[in-house]
Amino acid sequence: MEDGVTLLLILALLWFWWDSRGVAEIAIQAARRKCELAELTFLNDTVGWKKIRLQRNRQGRMQLQRTYFFEFASDMAERYKGEVLMLGKQVTNIKMDVHRVG
Repeated sequence: MEDGVTLLLILALLWFWWDSRGVAEIAIQAARRKCELAELTFLNDTVGWKKIRLQRNRQGRMQLQRTYFFEFASDMAERYKGEVLMLGKQVTNIKMDVHRVG
């Protein structure tokens, strides 16, 4: 019985890791696009995990809401922070610090 529970827990953790990597890749692409459109430099070519929680989608189903942070620059003299908010695999919002226009 304990082996079955342990295996289930390991499988759940592997699924969560795999799913999170895919969602993070979507967040990276969204942050990169946002920076390109604003003529900013997307730094480090990655996002970092900030928080995760359960949230209902428009159909009322519970999904994981993940918040990722990223850094960008306008003039390469100062770093600014941004956030990508994901609900499931959908980008719901991208926020960026007020920054200097280079």
